[in-house]
Amino acid sequence: MSPNGCQLKITATKPKGNPAAMLADMGIAVVGVEGDEGDVDRYLLSKRVAVERRTGSGFLRGIQDKTLFTSAIYLREHFRVPILIVEGQVHYTYSAFNPQAVRGAMSSMMLLYGINVLATPDVAETVALIAMIARQEQVGIPDISLIPKRKAVDLADLQRRIIEMLPGSGMVLARDLLQHFGSVRRIAGATEAELRALRGIGAKKAKQIHQVLNAEYEAIDTERNLEDAIQTAPGLLFKKPVTLLARQHYLYTDCEQRNFVDLVFHDPRTNELILVELKRGRLAREHADQLRRYLDSARQSKLLRGLLDKGAKLRGILATVEPSDWQPRDEDISTRVVDKKAAIAVLKQLRARALSAARTVPRSGTRSRKRRPRPSGGN
Repeated sequence: MSPNGCQLKITATKPKGNPAAMLADMGIAVVGVEGDEGDVDRYLLSKRVAVERRTGSGFLRGIQDKTLFTSAIYLREHFRVPILIVEGQVHYTYSAFNPQAVRGAMSSMMLLYGINVLATPDVAETVALIAMIARQEQVGIPDISLIPKRKAVDLADLQRRIIEMLPGSGMVLARDLLQHFGSVRRIAGATEAELRALRGIGAKKAKQIHQVLNAEYEAIDTERNLEDAIQTAPGLLFKKPVTLLARQHYLYTDCEQRNFVDLVFHDPRTNELILVELKRGRLAREHADQLRRYLDSARQSKLLRGLLDKGAKLRGILATVEPSDWQPRDEDISTRVVDKKAAIAVLKQLRARALSAARTVPRSGTRSRKRRPRPSGGN
């Protein structure tokens, strides 16, 4: 998340330079770095990510005066994700540099110093890339599907692509399966013995295909899944009874930006308001910073302000389903690791209820039985 909750923030060694001005024009807060960093053009995007910019000629000068390598050592020692952007062409053919020396310096940045090297054609692309890296680091990266996307030629092609995703399947086996069973539904409903009847499918492959098509789906794919589970079973997070006050409750920060708290609970025993922020992965400092902003903005909510004015205390919980030993510095923020199997069990129960309810809904066009009239005089 962004440091102040309102906009992205970048610390630059040259805050008055052209790239910094372009970043500021994009609505990004650019501040100067504390202390003298010399002539290096560097952008600190978080505690773990730093980007150093060098033009093609600046890259050559860095090889000559050795600042390229001393800077690489600094980046490696101070940042988990060091990035070097080489902007524009490296015209070593018009200089006294041996092309092999330039290539060697470039490859050593990655192999010897562990620097991520990126290339851009001009300053506009450099600025756009820095802004994108800052946004993904401070706000987050959307989930990316790993399945190659292409438009199906026709229905048969779409059916083949579905079956090609099965274990040990490819285009040839997908065609054979569809020709043998006649439809995707029949393949999904086939027994292991029926699958083994097809040439090219042994016992192991038949078992894998049958398992993929019939096993109950057990996963927590989104934070919303975790919200569903905890809303239904607060015991996943709390040892004592608590009351759920709100889900996806919005708060306004001082800069009038709306943020959403995943869950808000009230503990009647201790008269505590508990803001819960859920994550699927390992917890980190930026998550605590996010929850800190929510806690600081709690009085912007009418619901929370009313309880706080009556003496309720306020604290926050960061929760995840992945093992995490990181602990926040804030005394009013604690961490929890939710039992993943237990949460999945709750989701399966919710799924079963939803499917059962869907089956009881009459189909459109069917006649519903007339209800007997209620006796008058009831509440």
